[in-house]
Amino acid sequence: MRREEKSDLISALQSSLKEADGVFVIENHGLTVKEMEALRNELRDKVSVFKVVKNRLMKLALKDTSFEAVSDLMKRPTAVAVAKDALAVTKVLAKFAEEHQNLTILGGKMDAELLDVNGVVQLSKLPSMLEIRGTIARILIEPASRLARVSAEYGKKQD
Repeated sequence: MRREEKSDLISALQSSLKEADGVFVIENHGLTVKEMEALRNELRDKVSVFKVVKNRLMKLALKDTSFEAVSDLMKRPTAVAVAKDALAVTKVLAKFAEEHQNLTILGGKMDAELLDVNGVVQLSKLPSMLEIRGTIARILIEPASRLARVSAEYGKKQD
């Protein structure tokens, strides 16, 4: 890779990091191309970047960003997921790691917190924002629907 290509890659990574919700580092040693492609497909709409990047280049891209602490996780060949929806990415990574023993989650950073593998797995168990909104809507609507059912039953008994 030429110097110009490297600087372009670093610039592209830095711009995606500015809009990122989280960054996660995985070790994919032993995954087949087909398995890696399946993971990419699952992550496609949840990440702005999912790449196997040389650690040195990724560390340069992470420098002077809020995700700089993640560079300490990069010791061996790794893949990096720059997340638009960090919670959804944790769910995909945890599920994929459970199904494929060759995928190892090293950790990541979401908001201000540096996460280890256990932190990523714990986050993956939280409900998504859509699920939370659905629960709140159900809680708000349920009393009115119960009242309507009781009123309907009471009206039937009077007839």
